Amino acid sequence: MAFVLKEIPVQGGGWFKPADNINAVAILIEVHQYERQRPTPNGPKDSVLADVTIFSDAASLQAGTPQVTKGQRIEQTVLARDLETIVGGATIVTLAQIPPKKPGAHPAWVWRPITDAAVRNAVIAYAENREKVVEAALADVPDFD
Repeated sequence: MAFVLKEIPVQGGGWFKPADNINAVAILIEVHQYERQRPTPNGPKDSVLADVTIFSDAASLQAGTPQVTKGQRIEQTVLARDLETIVGGATIVTLAQIPPKKPGAHPAWVWRPITDAAVRNAVIAYAENREKVVEAALADVPDFD
């Protein structure tokens, strides 16, 4: 029997705040769960539970030292809905704001795909290396069979 270790998605990382990450050069989002109209104190909201890895600048991208938050809630409507089809997968994006369609409304936060191949490849290399480290650590775990 093969031993497969899986983590239970848990909210331990607070809430994603787009304004804090507007200047990030890349954001890796690993989506664990999507809930349509999840009850909240502020009324029902579409919600995503994800591990969010933020490369705040070129230096953190080059060094492979992002800020990693496991189990973070994303509840901004457009951001959450855009991640609905990615449950069980990941995406690499940046953030932008688009002007409101109605006068007096707030601008909407939206994901933007990474178009710079070097940035995308650096994030993929980081994720692949992270997986290799985990696999190596699991290989050292004693076999209890």
